[in-house]
Amino acid sequence: MPFHPALLDRLERAVRRYGAGTPTDRAELASAISPLGVGLDPDYAEFVERFGGCYVGIPVYGLRNSGLLEHVSVVDLTLRFRRDGWPGTDRGLVVSFDLVGNPLVLTPGGPVTSYDHDAGRACELAQGFATLLDQHAGD
Repeated sequence: MPFHPALLDRLERAVRRYGAGTPTDRAELASAISPLGVGLDPDYAEFVERFGGCYVGIPVYGLRNSGLLEHVSVVDLTLRFRRDGWPGTDRGLVVSFDLVGNPLVLTPGGPVTSYDHDAGRACELAQGFATLLDQHAGD
């Protein structure tokens, strides 16, 4: 699901309210994540090219984030969850985490999943990155 105009408008309003990170071009982002062994999701790449890492109803980590987010890149965040042994993080990027610390994992061109450590199971949160943003970007 690409960014439809209504979603893009909501994202831009959220960025104006909470602040943008430093945008990163697609080539730099692809180079940074390549050691992780995952491909670059086109919707995530578009988001980071436009806004960097920032808060838009949920925190979305990039290479350089806004002041509201922890100063950790998406690469470092992914590596942190992998080192801690979180299931599913080896197949994608940890682009965010929920309020209780469960990782939100984006698989390139596929679903966004999470592993609920309290329930001990994985769940699909959205069919793709743009859908996840559509669910969370405020009006």
